[in-house]
Amino acid sequence: MLTAETLKGVWALVTSPWDEGGGFDEAVFRHDVSYQCGSGVHGLYIGGSSGEFFTMEFDEFRAQTDIFLDEVGKTGMPHQVGITAADTRGAIRRAEYAIANGAMALQVALPYFMTLTPDDVLRFFEDLARACGDTPLIHYNSGYTKTVLNADDYIRLIDRTPTLIGTKLTKGDPLWLATICERVPQISHFTGEYTFVADFAAGARGIYSWLAVTNPRLTLEWYEACVGGDWARAIAIQQLIIRYKIHVKLRWQGQSDAGGNKADAAINPNIRCHPRVRPPYASCTSEDLAHARQWAAENFPELLEL
Repeated sequence: MLTAETLKGVWALVTSPWDEGGGFDEAVFRHDVSYQCGSGVHGLYIGGSSGEFFTMEFDEFRAQTDIFLDEVGKTGMPHQVGITAADTRGAIRRAEYAIANGAMALQVALPYFMTLTPDDVLRFFEDLARACGDTPLIHYNSGYTKTVLNADDYIRLIDRTPTLIGTKLTKGDPLWLATICERVPQISHFTGEYTFVADFAAGARGIYSWLAVTNPRLTLEWYEACVGGDWARAIAIQQLIIRYKIHVKLRWQGQSDAGGNKADAAINPNIRCHPRVRPPYASCTSEDLAHARQWAAENFPELLEL
């Protein structure tokens, strides 16, 4: 079982492929999960913002979860299934399906349309934990939700939900993350790419990552540089990631997490997921991808060296 102690390292997102008609492409999804299981990363997860959970009906959630759990089960790959929904009932419905089919852990953001009070947050996690039994929970503490938790919130929460083993802290605020890591060391805190080195130095134990789809080898090297205290190498990679964001990703047509991260994935020739996202969100174009590859070849060749 995944625990706060074993939850660490490089975890790669998995994108949700849509066919030309907008339907879920099961064959492409199975291929991509299979490839990522063999890519060397420490874990995989589905159902985050890059997986477009907010556009998926329950039958699509079931189809995706079935394929994902089948593929990760073949290799024993550590994994999480995202179960975020607009209310507690929806999250529990997804959780129960994932658990019944063998999910190792569940990643969840708070219901996102209405602002939650502190008591609402406690009620949500208590109800969810009760429904999930011993299955570990990871909180996706996203700035996209109207309610973002801080260290005081987690201190209050972990006593009431002992199956909460980790967080995904993607607000992009190193001091906020450092405070949570300092005051709530009982659970495993993860971050994203753009502040990874500072966050790791402050106590983050891993990264939930698009880069691990684009180039698993480079992402693992980056993580190991941080673990080994090779800060010069870690900072050099961090600087390149930030430059790539400024000179490439901020110019793409697709500016949602899904739009950008599907384009990130498409840079890797082993990934078959098309960069199209569901409307109303914009997709990145073939011109966007061509510019990314050209810029990387000239300025960040390691990104293309699998």
